[in-house]
Parts: sequence; C-alpha cells; structure tokens
Amino acid sequence: MLKQIAYASRQSYILNDTDIMELLANCRRNNSLYQITGMLVFFDGTFVQYLEGPEKNIDALYKKISNDKRHRDIVLLIEDYIENREFADWSMAFKNVTAANIKDIEGLKDFKKEDLFKGKNPENEHPGILLLKSFVNSLHL
Repeated sequence: MLKQIAYASRQSYILNDTDIMELLANCRRNNSLYQITGMLVFFDGTFVQYLEGPEKNIDALYKKISNDKRHRDIVLLIEDYIENREFADWSMAFKNVTAANIKDIEGLKDFKKEDLFKGKNPENEHPGILLLKSFVNSLHL
C-alpha cells in the first residue's frame, strides 16, 4: 500500500528560475532515492504538489516540506492510500503555470490564487486538484 498527498503552499520569498531548477534537481534526486513520485505545479508564487510513495517516506517528506523556510500557509488537499502509483515514471514532473493557462482549465475560469487556500468544499473539487489534473491531462495528450 502506498500513500498519496497533495498540498498547496505559498513561497516565503521570491524564488527565481535558477532557484526553482535547483529545487527540482534536488527533489528528483531525493525522490528517486526514497521511491517517491509526483508532480509540482508553480503558479505566481504558489506551489501545488502531488506526491506518492511508501507511507513512511511520504510522511517524512511532508514533515520536511512543512518545516522548509521556502513554504508558508501549507494546505493539505489530499491524504489517502492507493494500491498503485498514478505517476510511476515521474520522479517530479514540473509545470510553471500562468494566469492565461488557468483560464483555459475547465472549472477554473474564475480562479483566484486565494482559492487554493480555502477549505475543502464537499460539493466541488478543490481548485488545486483541478489544477493538478489539468496538468496531468496535458501531459497525456
């Protein structure tokens, strides 16, 4: 049994393109070592990330992320268990999303970044999950 989580967070300070690329390189290397796969979406200073892997490794990584000075206002979107990986081939897929990209996503036409930090609404899928799913769908086209 594997564990999956997804979260949204705000960057604590401005990360430039070099910072993001270094972060991704470290994530990809470490995720491979700890059997973690997933994806990271970056939008206007906001991270939305999906991770899956062995429970103890996911829990340790989420604790590390929660204590990472680059993140603030972390909101857990998903925490569940799965039989099989959704993204077995991705140590860390990445997409830098713009406001124009988001307006094209079904269900996010009136999206505001603050929507990522609202609580879960049982009647609607969380905007962070819609954002992740749209990214996944674009990779599979």
